Amino acid sequence: MRLTFIALIVLIVLTSALTCGQDIVPDARGYIVKAGDKVTDFELEFLDGSTKKLSELDADVIVLNFFASWCGVCRKEIPHIEQEIWQPLKDRRLIIIGVDYKEKPEIVEKAKKEIGMTYPIALDSDGKIFKKFARGGVTRNIVLDKNFNIIFLTRLFKPEEFQQMKEAIRHKLGIKDNKLKTSQKEYRSVKKMLLQDFANAGKEIQLDYTGQHKIHLEGRIFSVKKNKLEIGVSLFGDDIVAQKYDKTTRTYEIGYRHYKGVRIAILPMTKFEVPADTEKIIVYDVK
Repeated sequence: MRLTFIALIVLIVLTSALTCGQDIVPDARGYIVKAGDKVTDFELEFLDGSTKKLSELDADVIVLNFFASWCGVCRKEIPHIEQEIWQPLKDRRLIIIGVDYKEKPEIVEKAKKEIGMTYPIALDSDGKIFKKFARGGVTRNIVLDKNFNIIFLTRLFKPEEFQQMKEAIRHKLGIKDNKLKTSQKEYRSVKKMLLQDFANAGKEIQLDYTGQHKIHLEGRIFSVKKNKLEIGVSLFGDDIVAQKYDKTTRTYEIGYRHYKGVRIAILPMTKFEVPADTEKIIVYDVK
């Protein structure tokens, strides 16, 4: 009888140890939380050096916007968050906090200026905040109510899901008008960002897409060569059918034909040589 009891205790201890050692299995989008879960209070360290707990934020809705400076999808999404949610609602008991994933403050500060972020930014230097919610990649929004219950989760930047998030925020704030609704045409017109300056050229070149397709677009300045800049834009080289430079507006225009089939490939960074005084890159559709 005594041996049986001891064996039972050992079995319980071993089972508990194995269970504790197992990590939580994320869902298909990498989340380990879901809508309806309550978030435990935690502290945020802001870019300006201040710290504050979630419980010290005076808001009816809190949005944790996870991003990184190197993340092209984040750079695509953030201008929409800024223009369509933060600016219209920042005085209506909403707070958005950009939570940067594992980067140094000086890199985050530079990204903030490049992207045009005006909402508060916190540093997740060791990734512990991110791990409270998900595994895998960034570009996520965790929407909380004032009691820290999760009311909406997003992954990547999908216009339909983004619209649903806006509606969830508006509903929780008690806003009944439709001023936050955005058409697909408006989504396309806001696709503007700056080329990432990998060459430390001190240049701010705007990248814009004026077409009618859902595309992922990002660009980089690779090097400076006398009166030329070597830049890269995330386009398939075979589908570039026109290039020209407008001296008056200092705009380099790229005509792009969208492939209708299926490609199994990583989107390349096609390189261009453009005049050093270029201020804008525009990608437009060519049939």
